[in-house]
Amino acid sequence: MRELAWLGLVALLASAGSYYSSSRFGFFGWANLVAGTAALAAALVLWLRRARELASPAARRLLLPRVVGVVAALALAYGLEVGADRANLVWDVTADDRYTLAPATREALARLPGAVTATLYVDPDDNRARSTRLLLETLAAAGAGRVTTRERSLEDSPEDVDRYQIDSSNTVVLALGERTETVARPTEGALFEGLRRLAADHGQVVYVARGEGEGDLQRGGDAGFTGLAEALKTEGFAVREMVTAALSEVPADAALVLLVAPQRPLRAEAIAALEAWLGRGGRLVALLEPGADTGVESLLARFGFGLPDAVIVDPASGPVEGDAPGVNPIVFQYATHPATHGLDATRMVFFRRTRPVLAERKPQPDDELRAVAFASRRSWLAPNAAAVQRGAAPEQPAERSEDYWPVLTVGAYPRPGGETRIAVFGDADFASNRYLRALYNLDLLMNTIHWAAQREAEITLRPKSLTPDQYPLTPQQSLEMLYGVGLLIPELCVAAAAWTWVRRRSA
Repeated sequence: MRELAWLGLVALLASAGSYYSSSRFGFFGWANLVAGTAALAAALVLWLRRARELASPAARRLLLPRVVGVVAALALAYGLEVGADRANLVWDVTADDRYTLAPATREALARLPGAVTATLYVDPDDNRARSTRLLLETLAAAGAGRVTTRERSLEDSPEDVDRYQIDSSNTVVLALGERTETVARPTEGALFEGLRRLAADHGQVVYVARGEGEGDLQRGGDAGFTGLAEALKTEGFAVREMVTAALSEVPADAALVLLVAPQRPLRAEAIAALEAWLGRGGRLVALLEPGADTGVESLLARFGFGLPDAVIVDPASGPVEGDAPGVNPIVFQYATHPATHGLDATRMVFFRRTRPVLAERKPQPDDELRAVAFASRRSWLAPNAAAVQRGAAPEQPAERSEDYWPVLTVGAYPRPGGETRIAVFGDADFASNRYLRALYNLDLLMNTIHWAAQREAEITLRPKSLTPDQYPLTPQQSLEMLYGVGLLIPELCVAAAAWTWVRRRSA
């Protein structure tokens, strides 16, 4: 009887821990809930069979202190919970600090030009609202009067559903004056982006090159780059297209030119226009895929970049989505630079079939040129880049050179018209809709863009948004796996210890 009771209690605690950590019941939580309830019910039945033996005075004297102790412990726990609630004390014990606002969110709150109203639209039986309410309360407390929260029933707000295009329960609408943002999945990361969009001043223009097979910032789906376009707008940039086939001069209002994986050579006139603009203090961020000759490589070589047409193979990284092992490195080696601010060995970036980007030589003594993100020290270069891009296995050269091959190199060049800044990535897939929000891809890319545009004050680590069905796993998805089956081993250990303790006490 005692053994069943203890096992049932352990199972229920594991189920509750899984739910309160991940805000939902997965298979692990439901299985423990059913097993724990069944074990406690069986223990209760066995106890009732022995209830007659507990009617004696000796049994009552033995049980009374224990019952009083349990009631006192429950009363104390209730009193502490009420006191903490009235004192507005919050203790965030989630593994990913889900209810502790990131510095980026606090900065976004501080930059709000006015008061924001956050309205939660929810169905009465939606359990997800509990987590969202707590998050909104945390935002309001940190907003120092800038954020007001309220809640409305979806059934009672049909006009708001149409006005704000609310698709489901547990949706938050942020309102700043006449401007609104609808947040369908209100994690801290999603709310942060909504606040940034509300307060964004789209003063600087990013021109995105088009016309030679570049990545399309208007194309949805996994292979498109609409996520990058939205991220640029969220960060306060205005995004415009620049057709390189007709380019004779970079527009005067360009704060930055973005090249996303051109597949064909740019016209000589376009290369000359880019070079002239960079010579006057222009700023360029290029995402160049291996296996393509675009003509940009020769331009970048004049600024000291080396771009071997090869693919980095990193044995430390396993196969992804059917590709050969090692061609999709997970990068966790960084040099100290504003573009890599906050990134370390625990904050990784995922690249898919990337070429090396070398810092070969500075054009002038005062220039700065350095690699800042690297594959592991076991990496080597496969020369059959075009074939690897098509899915072939990498060819290992007879004398392979293992090294920390760089995937991102940046350069700063003082010039009479201003400081030229160039950043070159050896991959573009990492910025596609499929992978932009995997791991810390978005942070590395946007921080690099901010650095190149001379907006270092905007560099930050962004709070993460949940991104279901994304591979590789985001930190939140990895934690959800831990909250589920990952808790099974410690649960079994606790159950075995409880069983052994009860048996020894009964001996």
